[in-house]
Amino acid sequence: LQSLLLSMGDDRPSVHHVGTEENEDFLPQSLYAEPVITQSDTDLFIRPRPSPLGASTPVLNKKMAEYLEEIMEGEEQTSLLSEPRLNSELEIKNQHYQQQKQYKRDRIDKKLMAIDYDGILQLTGGCRKWQIIMYAIITLQQIPHAMFNLSVVYMMYTPEHWCKVPGFTQAEVNEGARDYSWQQISKSQVIFPLKAANSNLSISDARKFTKSGGFAQCSVYDREYSLYNESSWNDIKGLPRTGEVGCKGNWEYDTTVMEKTVVSQFNLVCDDNMSRAHLHLAYSLGYLFGCVVGGIVSDKYGRQFAIFFYAFISLFFGIVLYLTDNFYVFLFIRFCLAISNEAGDIAAYVYCMEITGTEYRSIVGSLMHAPWALGYALLALLGYLTKSWSAIHIITVSAHFVALIAIYWLDESPRWLIVQNKKSHMIKAESIIRKVCEINKTTLPSDLGIIKHAEMEKWKKEHTTLKQFMTFYTSKKLIARSISLFFIWASTALVYYGLVIALSDQSAPERSVFKKAFFINNAIAGMLELPTLAIGCVVLMRFGRKNSLIFCLFFSAVSLIMAIFANDDVFFLLAMFLGKCFIQGAFNVLYIFTTELSPTVLRNSFIGINSMISRLGSGASGYVAILSDVTFPKVPMIIFSGLCLAASLCVFTLPETIHSPLPDTIWDAVKLHNPRKPCMSGEEEEMEKEEMEEERGKNGEH
Repeated sequence: LQSLLLSMGDDRPSVHHVGTEENEDFLPQSLYAEPVITQSDTDLFIRPRPSPLGASTPVLNKKMAEYLEEIMEGEEQTSLLSEPRLNSELEIKNQHYQQQKQYKRDRIDKKLMAIDYDGILQLTGGCRKWQIIMYAIITLQQIPHAMFNLSVVYMMYTPEHWCKVPGFTQAEVNEGARDYSWQQISKSQVIFPLKAANSNLSISDARKFTKSGGFAQCSVYDREYSLYNESSWNDIKGLPRTGEVGCKGNWEYDTTVMEKTVVSQFNLVCDDNMSRAHLHLAYSLGYLFGCVVGGIVSDKYGRQFAIFFYAFISLFFGIVLYLTDNFYVFLFIRFCLAISNEAGDIAAYVYCMEITGTEYRSIVGSLMHAPWALGYALLALLGYLTKSWSAIHIITVSAHFVALIAIYWLDESPRWLIVQNKKSHMIKAESIIRKVCEINKTTLPSDLGIIKHAEMEKWKKEHTTLKQFMTFYTSKKLIARSISLFFIWASTALVYYGLVIALSDQSAPERSVFKKAFFINNAIAGMLELPTLAIGCVVLMRFGRKNSLIFCLFFSAVSLIMAIFANDDVFFLLAMFLGKCFIQGAFNVLYIFTTELSPTVLRNSFIGINSMISRLGSGASGYVAILSDVTFPKVPMIIFSGLCLAASLCVFTLPETIHSPLPDTIWDAVKLHNPRKPCMSGEEEEMEKEEMEEERGKNGEH
């Protein structure tokens, strides 16, 4: 008995129970590590309690332990097997058995949840070895996805080009036995019209000439060039000017920076120059659809299934894209690739949030964006080494294949399994939780007693995903919260991608850190996001989600206002970079914040809808960014700063979620409206529920 009572000492952690105060005497304390008890009469003090999942655990509650201690103190001189003590043992056994029956009835009648999932995460360590392994697998998936997305920079790169004239190509002139070079041809008017010296051309007209030589990129003089193939330089240098004709679908391209791009492969230059923008448009539209499709599949079939399924689809379309030789088929395949990538990204992000303990969620949520920055910088290295979009793409596909293999070992989210209300899912959830405990070297009760909310059981039987959304929006608080989030997401995306477009304009001299260093500029743009993530972790943990989001949006607006009044090009560039860092931080906070505001039953779908809304903002960002070409240069900065200020004001309508458990049900999400009161009174809860029921009744739901 002494060894048994010592094993039940107060220094052991307590089980997380959810119930009413009047039930406390009937809530047993489960053993976190079963004591070693020999086969003796001491076994009579314990009656095994059957587990709902088949396990069996010896249980002594606090009252029983105190009672046994009193007996030991009063009868130290009495033999353990004496007759008077035996009667006490039988009484204790019977009393304990009756209390177990009462506890079971209370738990069924009052729909208690013996152990909540956030409590389980705390007991398993929150963020230890198992979680780090899962994060590593997700990182392997995220880096290729970022490269698929950002490779458009190298696909859309437009090298200097000129009409391809048979007999006078760059290779034929340089390699042939002629008394003149290609440089002499390009600087004369034998073939190409030249830009007039000191000419004040519009931007569109200036782009018709090369930057290096100043000769025409889209036209040549109308001559019969086959007559001059064998002519000397003295014979052709004085040829008179004639009318100009187009290139007739044949161009040569400068290979100094990139040897092969989608632009050069499909000749998207001159009259077809605007077609190259379709590459980004197709991917953006695919992202929009992926936000919706990904949420539905992930919420219905599971996080791990969605991640693996969409990774396989991405691999398939990635291979097909490499083999495509028709531009419009190329656009369609890229559209499909974007759908699968975005759907997989959202499922992966939600998965990482669900397996992470509350105190580590801000760190993990911020670091989940690190693969994006790494993929951005890695693309610059691959571009420098290969100088070919197709080589970059096939390397990305190969990396994605490795990630697909790794995803096979990804465990399902226990939180998603628990809320499905299926016995097989519950058994699997407990199995995964115990596996986590074993890997993280922590202990758990032999009987977890995972019992779901009564509301969850009713929901999974009576509601589809569409009805869940309809019920979600019967609460005025949730409607107002969603409207605020929609505006914040759209504004943040518009400002972020607008600044990316503005900063990536290599033609603007004040927006290039290193002149004529295309790959270095892109590497710097990617690596600058890493310190933003590190700073974001500290800010999130110290000041919370709400204050951090307000801080990032407000100071992004301040930075862009500084850019508006900047007279120096360097100061203007620094202000834009600073604004981009703050808006990137806002994006990081927004993902975490939205995850913690949405219930488990709709979390993936809710994040998908917000991400879809953000794509509308990112789609408009390109048009806002080029307003400087048709108005005056400061107009985009005025719009960006105004949106940041408006979005920061909307954040004040949202509740703080730091240190709060993830809401599992819609009712849990409603209760987030007053974070200063962790537990609402019974009257307040009834009033909230009656309000939701009234709203549902107005919409015809029962």
